[in-house]
Amino acid sequence: GSTVSTSGYRNQDYSYNTFCARVHDLGDPEILLICGGTNDSWAGAPIGENKFEGWTSKDLKAFRPAFCYLMHLAKTLYPNATIVNITNSELSEDVTAAMAEICAYYGVPNILLHDIEKQGGHPSQAGMKAIAEQVPLY
Repeated sequence: GSTVSTSGYRNQDYSYNTFCARVHDLGDPEILLICGGTNDSWAGAPIGENKFEGWTSKDLKAFRPAFCYLMHLAKTLYPNATIVNITNSELSEDVTAAMAEICAYYGVPNILLHDIEKQGGHPSQAGMKAIAEQVPLY
């Protein structure tokens, strides 16, 4: 149930478990694959506007500024890592478009998944194989 924004399900505050909170604890990765936005889309998080600096806790309630903050943190905390964003299939158009636009701004490759078999909204075994086939090796 992790979100990028701090807006969780049933309008709960997910600040403690967001991608932005957890990105600080990834060690020293060579490759960082980010696959977020699914729970923001499902929870109906507000979309907001892009914001590339000066984030406040109020800003991070919306997906666009929170995803900008996540990309900023990833690039700042892991400057030697290859960072790749993976956009799940079947997300809202707003979330999908936001990730594409923000990844382009930060120079992060954005892979848009397609034809992923799912069970209960999550990739099945065949779906995981499809993801592996769609994400190039870096």
